[in-house]
Amino acid sequence: MKCSAERLIEALIGVELAQERKAAEEKAVQARRASYMVTISRGYGALGKEVAEALAEHLGVCCCDRSLLEEVAMRADVDVELVKKLDENVRHLRIEPWKAFFKGKTFSRERYLHHLVKVVLNISKTGGVILGRGAHLILGPGKAFRVRIIGSLEPCAVRIAGREQLDLEAARKRVQTVNHERAEYLQQLYGVAIDDCSDYDLVINSDRFDVQQIVGLILNGMQQAGYDIPDKLLQAV
Repeated sequence: MKCSAERLIEALIGVELAQERKAAEEKAVQARRASYMVTISRGYGALGKEVAEALAEHLGVCCCDRSLLEEVAMRADVDVELVKKLDENVRHLRIEPWKAFFKGKTFSRERYLHHLVKVVLNISKTGGVILGRGAHLILGPGKAFRVRIIGSLEPCAVRIAGREQLDLEAARKRVQTVNHERAEYLQQLYGVAIDDCSDYDLVINSDRFDVQQIVGLILNGMQQAGYDIPDKLLQAV
């Protein structure tokens, strides 16, 4: 029969081993999350933002949309409202330089892109889901799983009409205008077409799937592409 001292030592060893296993598991989870880098390009009203947020929650990473702009503004030392206006209206990108009237500075297209690239690359070190801004072109296939979510005009217009309280005709025009601006954004900044499927790993039509189904398709696609997606994560969708 073992004495109490021996039992105490065994118990302490057991606790130590359990702590080491837990630390190793937590480290593995963190490493797995850091490898989850997804970019989502989307048509207006095609559920892209909703999918990005749901996917980020499932993967346990951050969803980066307007936070990107805040980081760009901080790095460039300009007012975030300026960056938002430049980001929202690509026509300003043609003006070299565009005056940052908030602080009396200038903010050129090259400077904007320079800081945007730095922010996106920094996010890629810890993992995340990045919405738009041409992140799929900055990172490429080696650093991200690149998704484009599209939808035909009518379903997208119906969603926008409900969300923005517009009549259907106004919503159709809004969808067409925003899609044109997003396409022009990529053309102006990167010189590529937004609908070039060779720039994406997966293209999904939201006419046929809801948000959770699209998240499931993306997770399955990532797993097939070699990402470490645990089965329990797939089953949770």
